[in-house]
Amino acid sequence: MATTVFLQVYLIYGLIFIMFSYFAIKALIRTRNRISITLSLVFIIPALGILTNILYRAIDTYQFNLIGNKITIILSCLGLINIYFFVELVSKSQASFPIWKQILIFVIYAVLLSVLFFIPNGVEFEYNGVPGIDGYNNRDTIDLDLGVPVWTTAFFLYGLILSQIVIIWLIVLVVQQYKEFGKESVYGKKYIRTVIGMILMDAVIVGSFIFNWLNIPVGRTINLVVGIFIFPAAILLYLGLKQEKEA
Repeated sequence: MATTVFLQVYLIYGLIFIMFSYFAIKALIRTRNRISITLSLVFIIPALGILTNILYRAIDTYQFNLIGNKITIILSCLGLINIYFFVELVSKSQASFPIWKQILIFVIYAVLLSVLFFIPNGVEFEYNGVPGIDGYNNRDTIDLDLGVPVWTTAFFLYGLILSQIVIIWLIVLVVQQYKEFGKESVYGKKYIRTVIGMILMDAVIVGSFIFNWLNIPVGRTINLVVGIFIFPAAILLYLGLKQEKEA
């Protein structure tokens, strides 16, 4: 278990952070306007969540672990709302989707996600089967026991429902745009990549939610494997979205 957690946190998450940061920087280098900034936020915000995950694991104090895990989840989900903003901006004029509306929707979704902070005992870390601060104080530091987050049903359901509402909404929106442009058009093909990328990314998010809730060793291993989907997901999202800003 400890080895699985170590590989996930420092190897896989480290590579994901590099990839997401690269795509964000590349989007900003091409041109700096509202559309490209929105595209970069699709990757910057989750990258910050991944960086938070790596940092709180490295610092490794129990209370910071609890806070850091929640911040990681919130930022990972928050980045997805920018896909909606991007699609709106490239399918309509910027005047018909004013920046105040974009900011308002972003803030509302961020506030809704922040409710995760206030769910009583929503997250608890477990060390070699021993939960909470007692497990932390008596853990095996030689065996790289970083602990695993365990979520309550309330925390799991709230985060899952909130994230899936946005994911389903995004998929429906992108499919509508795909039908409008047609499958043979350049834009239609890009929207296919975007949908596949979102589905793969959602598999990673849902996997994390389910297995942090179930808290079974085989589930953690499955989640490690599913987490690899984030690499093709990020590539497909970038390829599906990167040129739409020129429309």
